[in-house]
Amino acid sequence: MIHRLIDTNLTFPGVLVCLILLGISATASAGKLYKWVDENGEVRYSDRVPVNQVKRELKILNAQGIVINTKAAAKTAEEIKASKEAERETQAKRDIIRQNKETQGRLDRVLFLTFSSEKEMSRVKNDRIEVLDSVIRLIYKSLATTEERLLRFENLAEKQYTSNGEEVPGGLAQNIEESTRKINNRERQLALKLGEKFKIEAQFEIDIARFRLLKN
Repeated sequence: MIHRLIDTNLTFPGVLVCLILLGISATASAGKLYKWVDENGEVRYSDRVPVNQVKRELKILNAQGIVINTKAAAKTAEEIKASKEAERETQAKRDIIRQNKETQGRLDRVLFLTFSSEKEMSRVKNDRIEVLDSVIRLIYKSLATTEERLLRFENLAEKQYTSNGEEVPGGLAQNIEESTRKINNRERQLALKLGEKFKIEAQFEIDIARFRLLKN
């Protein structure tokens, strides 16, 4: 029997010519055939892969020339690093989603343990808002009283001293300063309480909607 060798570095047209000339049938060439693109951009076919090409993408063909598998090209150091970073980011996102689900689950359990109905939730919300409204009204009243007191001190200082080019005496100046400080404190308290009221109303709206969703 005569054995004929095919140059493994031939391009695809060259391989076809050799196959035709040698009369090699599909049955005779039943082994795997590899296909790749070399460093020069040439498509190569062979039953063996050169050592310097093993890191390139390889397509494995059957005896009929059909691609049955593809071996991906080896990744560069930069690609490996980028892949690992992408995996870490993906895992971090999964962890956040898992933690959010666990947190929501705990909140849902607390919601059902705390309230038995939407009516009860509305009642509790109204009670808390009523308490806050009482505090807010007291702050408004204190603020108005202090502002009136400050206005009297300022008018007295203007009428008796500053309009005549005289310096406001220490006692009166201290009263003006103290009233101004109290007003600033009351305004900060008022802003905090109004913000607290807004948060309570918003949170109860969310909780009631969640409670309704879970009940249904």
